[in-house]
Amino acid sequence: MGLSAGLNIEQLLQTLANSECELKQQVRLFSAIIDALPNPTFVKDNDAVFIACNKAYEEAFGISREDFIGKTVLDLSYLPEATRLEFQRADQALLQQRGETREEIELAFASGPPKTVLYQRRTFELGEGLGGGMLGIIIDISQRKQAEDFECFRSRILEMLAGGSSLELTLQAIVQGVESLHPNMLCSILLADSEGRSLVDGVAPSLPDFYTEAVNGVPINFGVGSCGTAAFTGERVIVENIATHPYWAEFKDLAARAGLASCWSQPVHSSTASLLGTFAIYHRTPETPSDSEIELIEHIARLASIAIEKTHAESTIRQLAFYDPLTQLPNRRMLSDRLVEAMADSQASGSYAALMLLDLDKFKPLNDVYGHSVGDLLLVEVAERLVGSVRCMDLVARLGGDEFIVVLDNLDPDLSRAQSKAKAVAESIRDTLARPYALTLQQEGHMPKSITYQCSPSIGVAFFLGCTLSQEKILHRADQAMYKAKQSGGHAICQFDSCD
Repeated sequence: MGLSAGLNIEQLLQTLANSECELKQQVRLFSAIIDALPNPTFVKDNDAVFIACNKAYEEAFGISREDFIGKTVLDLSYLPEATRLEFQRADQALLQQRGETREEIELAFASGPPKTVLYQRRTFELGEGLGGGMLGIIIDISQRKQAEDFECFRSRILEMLAGGSSLELTLQAIVQGVESLHPNMLCSILLADSEGRSLVDGVAPSLPDFYTEAVNGVPINFGVGSCGTAAFTGERVIVENIATHPYWAEFKDLAARAGLASCWSQPVHSSTASLLGTFAIYHRTPETPSDSEIELIEHIARLASIAIEKTHAESTIRQLAFYDPLTQLPNRRMLSDRLVEAMADSQASGSYAALMLLDLDKFKPLNDVYGHSVGDLLLVEVAERLVGSVRCMDLVARLGGDEFIVVLDNLDPDLSRAQSKAKAVAESIRDTLARPYALTLQQEGHMPKSITYQCSPSIGVAFFLGCTLSQEKILHRADQAMYKAKQSGGHAICQFDSCD
C-alpha cells in the first residue's frame, strides 16, 4: 500500500514537472512569436493589466517590459494623463463588450515627432475557466497617411489650376499646403525676373516681412544664398547650417534675425528647361533632408512649374490675342473691349470722350526704299511716342499697317470744351510724331547704316457721349475726318464736321 502511494506521488510530481516544462515551452514559444512581430504588440488580461509585450513595443516607447508588466495604462507615466485616461476607458469598454476596435490616432513615441498609427485591439478567450484578455497591435501608417494627405493636397492644387485661380493664390496654396503637411517647415517660392537676372515676387506667408522684402530681387549668381545659387547652377542646393555656410555670408545676420537656421532650395524649371524660379524650405534648426524630403522638394518644384508655366502660357495667349506683336499696343480686338468701357464710363459720368484715328503721311516711301524692317522700326518708335503723349487712363492701339487709334476718356460734359481739350492733345501728338526719326538699316554683309526720316500724321477725331453711337459709327466718323485731313495735304487734324 505504501509503495503504491509512493509511486502515485512520483508519477504526479513527474506529470507536474512535465506540465511545467510544457508551459515554459509554450511561454517561450509565445514570447518568440510576438517578438518576431515587427509592430509594437501587447497583451492585457481581463482587468486591463499588461501581461506581455514584444521587443518592438519596448523599443517604440523606450521602456523595458519589466517597467509595466503587471500594471495598467494608468501607471505609465511616459504618456500624458489625458491619453492614459482615454486608453483606460477604451480598454475597459472593449473588455466588457468583447470584440475588436480599429482606429487611427496620433501617438508619441520615444523619439521623433508623433506619428499616425492604426491602433488595433481584440479580445480573446482561453477556454472555460481559464479567462482571457486583449491583444493590441500598433501599426505605423504615418508614411501612408502622408502619401494620402499629399495626394489630396496635390489634387487641390491641380483643381485650382484647372479652375483658373491666379498664380499668386495658387503659389500661396502650394506653400501653405507643404507647411500644413510638415509643420516644422517654412517655405517660399521666388520667381525669376523677365531678364533672368534676379529672383522676385516671393510667396512666403510664414516668413517675416522684413526678410521677404530684403531677399526680393536677390541676384541669380553663384554663392548668393541657397536660392540665388540654385537658380544660377540649375541644381538643388542644401545648406544645413546657414550660420557657417559661405553661400550665406552676406545674409546670415538677416537669417538669424528671422530665426532661420537651414535652407534647402530647388530650382523650378519649365518643360523646356528654362528657369522659372526657386522653391525653398527653411528650418529653425540645422537640418539635412531625408530621402523622402528630397522627393517632396522635387514634387513641389514640379507643381510650382506647372502653375508658373500655365500662367506664362495664358499670358502669351492673351498677348497674341489682344496685343499687336510688333508695337505691343492693344490690337483691334482689345480696342473693341476698351471702347465699350469708354462708352459706359461716358454714360456714367456725362462727359464726352473722343476717338482719334491716325494715319502716317509718307510712310509708304520709307517701306519702298528701305524695306519693311526699317518701316517696322519707325512704327515701334511711333507707338512709344504716342503712349508718352497721352494720359495713362487713355488708350493707344494699332489698327494695322500705319494706322493707330487714341481714345481720350472723360474729357468734359460740354462738347465745345471737350473739343478744345481733344484738339490740344491732337496737336501735341502731331508735333511729337513729326519730329525726325533716327533709324538703323541692317543689311547682311554691310555695316549698319543710320537713316534720318521724317513723317507726320493725319488725324481724324470723332466725339461720343455715352452709348448714343455704335462703335462702328464712331470709327466711321473718325475715318471720315482722317480722310479729310489726308486730302488737305497731311500733317493735319480734322474733327468730324470741322477741320483744322
